[in-house]
This record gives sequence, structure tokens and C-alpha cells, in this order.
Amino acid sequence: MSQPKIMYYHDGRHPHIYRYEPPMAPEEYIALVDELAGTTVEAIAFCLGEGRTMLHDTRASELMGHNVEVWDHYVFRRAWQNAKSLIDAGHDPLRLVCDRAHELGIQVYPTLIVQRGGVDHAATRCSNFRIENQHLEIGAAGDLDPEFPGLDGLDFKHPEVRDEEVMSEYPADGFELQLNQMPYFFHPDETDAGRSLMTDWIGRVHEAVKQSGTDKELVVHIPDRLDDCARAGLDPEEWVKRGLVDVIVAENAGRPRRIPRPHPRDALPPIGSFERHGFFRPLARRAPVYAAGRGLQFLGSRR
Repeated sequence: MSQPKIMYYHDGRHPHIYRYEPPMAPEEYIALVDELAGTTVEAIAFCLGEGRTMLHDTRASELMGHNVEVWDHYVFRRAWQNAKSLIDAGHDPLRLVCDRAHELGIQVYPTLIVQRGGVDHAATRCSNFRIENQHLEIGAAGDLDPEFPGLDGLDFKHPEVRDEEVMSEYPADGFELQLNQMPYFFHPDETDAGRSLMTDWIGRVHEAVKQSGTDKELVVHIPDRLDDCARAGLDPEEWVKRGLVDVIVAENAGRPRRIPRPHPRDALPPIGSFERHGFFRPLARRAPVYAAGRGLQFLGSRR
């Protein structure tokens, strides 16, 4: 399997399942793949859902909306109805995407949003696990400023949080961990100790991905600054040293930012570029790791 140079991120929700009137037909669901036919896109990074719940026939997590009796927004109810009707008819949405993409010669990298807010954040998309385990949240001890942005995120110091499963029953070509959408994984006083826990967890995910196929890649999305990564409890330099990741996507959440010297471009020299979901990302590579950044301006010459 060749390593894709042009990847396209598809949210799977806002531009897709949220917009169709139920029940959604399989032909309508695979339209997100068909629209890429004949383009230079080599792989789809396909979002599995908002993180706490999913929109495919998951065995490891929970289907969005399975625990909702009163909906606060029609769009979310529509998404649940579409996903459930497809699943009940024997059409797993994720498998539909994988099978259709492979028919067209396009690879698929399912994308997991790792961290999200708690029960008060978009309650109709919340899982029973989050509702029943609020003691596992970063702010559970009550010693943080209520305005701390990671207050109701899961604290990865707890084994129950890190015991998430990685899918292996789907014919995917890789797997993505989105670690930058809410980059808070530990109590701010415990990030130093947390980095080793997170490195071990990344290693376990990487091992699971490789067990389903040695040529499959693990992609991680992280903040574009190493100090921001450190504050979040992430240690991408160690991941690279240990060979735990195959692709690093460094993101700045759309904020223009010039990278100051010194920068680890020597470790990841830029040699090309690709487009993902409308954002230009300089691509860098030193086998077996290549990296990309949204809105980044790399310094130094190409090699």
C-alpha cells in the first residue's frame, strides 16, 4: 500500500449525515466518496463522530442518540435516525465508506476525536460513559478555575479512560487520532507525569493498528508548538524516537502563526504539500515519519 500524499478530511456530520432527511439510503451515504472520484485525492480521513459517541455500528463505543428521549435540535435527531436506519438495514456507515472508497482506489483513515467536553456540552451527543463517570474528568477534584478550558475533559491518568479500543474489523488503511480539538488530557499540575502515560497509550494504539496490518499508518493531530504539546501532556518527539507514529499533523486551529527559530524542521524536513478539507498543509517527511501543518510557514530550504 502506497503512502498517500493528498488526503482529504471529511467531517461526515455537518456536510453530510446532518443534512439528509431520514431515512438515508446507502447510495446517499457513499456520495461523500463519489464526489472525490476522478480527483487527485488519494485518501479520505473520515471522522467517526464527535468523540463521545459515534455514527457507525460501533462495538467499542456508543451510537449517538441511543440514550436520548427528548432532542434539543432536529439536526442531531436526524443524524441519529439516518445512522440507525442504515445500521438496522444491515448497512454499517463506516463499512459503506471503506468499501466504496476502495472500489474507487481511495484509501480510508477513520478519524477519532479523542477529547470532548462533558455532560453539559451538546448533551444529546453525550455518551452514557461520560454521564456515569464524571469523577474521571480533569476538574473532578474541584480545585481548578471554572473557566479552565479542559475542566470537563476526561483525565487520561485514569486507566478507564485509556482503555478505549481501536477498531480492527474494518478494512481501513490507517487510523487517525485527533488530539488537537480539545488539547487537555491531564490536570495542569500533573502533565509532567501524564506525558509518559500518554506515550504508553499512543504506543498501545500504534500496536493495535499494526496488528490489523503492518502497512497501516497511525496519524496523530497535535498542536503546532512543542511547548503547547508539553502543556497538554503530549510528547511527540518521544513518539517519533520510539517509532510510535507514522504521520504527524501539526495544527494551529486556523490562527496564523509564524514558527520561530529554532524549530525541529531538521527532524521533519518539508518536501511537498497536500490539501485537507480546504487547508493548505506543508508536508514534511523523513522515513518512516512525515508531518503536516495547517497554516504553517516552515523556515529553511527544501531538501
